[in-house]
Amino acid sequence: MKRIYIFMVFGLASAMYSATPGLPVLKGFSVSRNSWERDFEQRLVALPKPTECGELLRALTRTPHVAGTPANERVARLIADEYRKAGLEVEMPSYDVLLSYPKSATIEIIGERHIRLGRPEEPVAGDPDTHSAEAAIPWCAYSPTCDLVSDVVYVNRGSPADYDQLARMGIDVKGKIALARYFGGYRGGKGLEAEKRGVAAVLAYSDPIDDGWFRGDVYPAGPWGPDSHFQRGSNVYDFIIPGDPLTPGWASIPDARRIDESESKSLPKVPMMPLSARDAAMILKRLKGPVVPDGWQGVALPAAYHIGPGPVKVHLKIENTRERRTIIDVIGVLKGTDEPERTILLSNHHDAWVYGAVDPCSGTAALVSLARAFGQLARDGWKPRRTIMFGSWDAEEYTLTGSTEWGEEHQDECRKNVAICINIDSATSGREFTASASPLLFGSIRDVAHDIDDPGAAGRSVADTWRETSGRTNIRSYATGATGEDLPISILGSGSDYTVFFNRLGVPSADMLFDGPYGVYHSIYDDDHWMETQGDPGFLYHAAMAKLVGVLALRFANADVLPLSASTYGREIARYAEELAAEENGKLYASELHGMETSAHAWSEAAGKAEESIARRLASGKMPAAEITAANEWLMSLERALLAEDGLPGRPWFRHLIYAPLPSYEAETLPVVREAIDAAKADEARAGIRELTGKLDQATSHARQLIGVQ
Repeated sequence: MKRIYIFMVFGLASAMYSATPGLPVLKGFSVSRNSWERDFEQRLVALPKPTECGELLRALTRTPHVAGTPANERVARLIADEYRKAGLEVEMPSYDVLLSYPKSATIEIIGERHIRLGRPEEPVAGDPDTHSAEAAIPWCAYSPTCDLVSDVVYVNRGSPADYDQLARMGIDVKGKIALARYFGGYRGGKGLEAEKRGVAAVLAYSDPIDDGWFRGDVYPAGPWGPDSHFQRGSNVYDFIIPGDPLTPGWASIPDARRIDESESKSLPKVPMMPLSARDAAMILKRLKGPVVPDGWQGVALPAAYHIGPGPVKVHLKIENTRERRTIIDVIGVLKGTDEPERTILLSNHHDAWVYGAVDPCSGTAALVSLARAFGQLARDGWKPRRTIMFGSWDAEEYTLTGSTEWGEEHQDECRKNVAICINIDSATSGREFTASASPLLFGSIRDVAHDIDDPGAAGRSVADTWRETSGRTNIRSYATGATGEDLPISILGSGSDYTVFFNRLGVPSADMLFDGPYGVYHSIYDDDHWMETQGDPGFLYHAAMAKLVGVLALRFANADVLPLSASTYGREIARYAEELAAEENGKLYASELHGMETSAHAWSEAAGKAEESIARRLASGKMPAAEITAANEWLMSLERALLAEDGLPGRPWFRHLIYAPLPSYEAETLPVVREAIDAAKADEARAGIRELTGKLDQATSHARQLIGVQ
């Protein structure tokens, strides 16, 4: 069942009213304030420079910097120093959390002497960073330690459907070591499914059909992964609950209660180790048994893949630690002049599995460049009306930890005052713009994309090239999808630092990236040299991201009325209800789902009329301050109104009734209703429909009251 959607619904045109011919008034701005905002934006986009982004990236990627290490503390302090020099107020909150580190990892093929797998990645001539001995061990964080011998079974992606296929073929995976291809799902999801099936351990490898030579030239000749690259990462169930595994749902402050590891719902029980394609091939060519089904064949081996089990046996030995260490977030604040309590949050993380040139340092470099620009403008007397906050989070790569702990500690303040979250995990691995967002942000993202030049296409905007490249997708399982539709925006699943703000606290959020061929994800090759030669030569798109984020932030920081696309949300919810009612499992509930659909359309209609009323009042120049305040309070309530305070069944940390992450990190729509229907829990399904329909009706009433006030 497909559960990820692409949207094409536009909000009200930003140029509904004009101050002068040819100069449209931006959505949410009064005529009198529009020219000031346009001037502010023009000054801002002139400041971020590609050269400074390149210098910042080189400084950030100087050494490997895993969370909880002195090297990553150096990066945090570098960012803090940059924020201070820019004139921002800086805090560096720390949290003691459970992290994980490798001691050793080996794989031996039983009965064949001198064949040891789990080899380090091969150095690349001309790239001295790839000669580092610090990143020699292939490991997955939080993987249990193990020392075992077993047969191997090839399980394709290791998805539920793949294991079901094996069961139909009469292949028993219990007690076996599963050899699984990366992608087509998040590694934590692969680990959880293996646990459910009784698998002894998982070897997750990068097949060249996905991110290697089959896709194009490999590094250093091209952007794709060499046969020796492997993908590090956490094997953890943060789609059930993210953050410190020992403080689930509350912040890891010094006096916090901590549970035992055995009580954690996010820690894995099945060992996992990443493999390169060259090491996986040594196992694949020794497997016998049936030839793989259609769609399971890769190209790590120049021959047909077989499933097994055996006859090859391997000895897998993993020694990992789990230990409490201190992580450090960096918060930089540029106080607003008129509404300092209202906050626009710009989000990125600074920890990496190795150098992390794309993930996350390209995003860090872009946002530090933007902080410098805002600082320069503030010194020149140009300050935003609302506060702009830069959040640089630690330990994102583990369990979204730094952002989650901070969000849990400050949840009341965030729910009250954070207007939006703009997350830039990675700024660029290419030049093709993609975005995922709450429907409330669809219109503003598209508007800004029209106003930012594409640095690689003279005379064209980001929106122009976005439209042409929107049908392409990236292999990374968390990346946004595209269908070729005009300016498509995907919905938010999980896998990055917006999660606590969007899925738990109801803050409208967006995640944006200049995408492109990127076959070195979480490998030693994701370094400065790869970026300079493959990802973003000249660092043009680093600077473009700084400009795009900066203008989007300014429009929310300076608008009289927050430029959220209120009328869009109801139409999207109606679509989900209609599609669910048409599915085989949903037909039994078609009547109730169509009732929800009707309520969603009613909300959209009422919200649209409220938007039109606000726009007319702003254009007239006679909208009193009290009405502006009321309008903003209403807009701030829209995402929050879709939360279940008691959380979702089975994973109460997540509260959003419209979107929740699947184990693949893709987004599931209407999660409470959909999961109850799929589980044939009729009472729970109907209760979920009633709850959400009631919230939609209440939201409609609020929108109509707003119109009545005006």
